[in-house]
Amino acid sequence: MTLQEQTTVTVRCQTTEGGAEVGAQVVLAMAARAGIPPLAADRLRGDVREALRAANAAVELRCSARDGGLEMAISPPGEALDAVKAALDGHGAEIDGDAVVIRVRRTPLQSV
Repeated sequence: MTLQEQTTVTVRCQTTEGGAEVGAQVVLAMAARAGIPPLAADRLRGDVREALRAANAAVELRCSARDGGLEMAISPPGEALDAVKAALDGHGAEIDGDAVVIRVRRTPLQSV
């Protein structure tokens, strides 16, 4: 297997219905790029959409796909950090400075 280069995308999203959906679709595409299985990627997409809505303000969403998986950082206004983290707790979200960070590891395939 060849190693893929790191790919990073940064978008600024309004948290309106359309803006949250755009951010969620970016996450879905980046999860696919990182090799995250489809069902896990779709679950992440939906949870990110809800987290963006919870921010209730413009946010910066940064996604980095690499061989090991996907790293995401969502930077909402300070008062929204806890609400964004709560929406993403099922993914091991952490607050790091002024951002909520998630690291999703690709599950290695095993022969049976």
